[in-house]
Amino acid sequence: MGRGGLYAVATDIDQKTDQELMDTEIDKFLSVNGFERDSSRSELGNIITSPHAKEIMGYEQMDYYTPIKAK
Repeated sequence: MGRGGLYAVATDIDQKTDQELMDTEIDKFLSVNGFERDSSRSELGNIITSPHAKEIMGYEQMDYYTPIKAK
């Protein structure tokens, strides 16, 4: 059975994400808001673009879920 908890979510263009920049921005957001990464849980990702939206936009969007906890 999985463990629940809080996640910070960032959205970007799939396969075009500057992971280092995204991690820096997430860490800034977490620090300002009293959170930190929870390394006891896995990061997750999910493509959120429907096939029709991908056809219109020409790319897919992906949500990146970072497990977090209160400091």
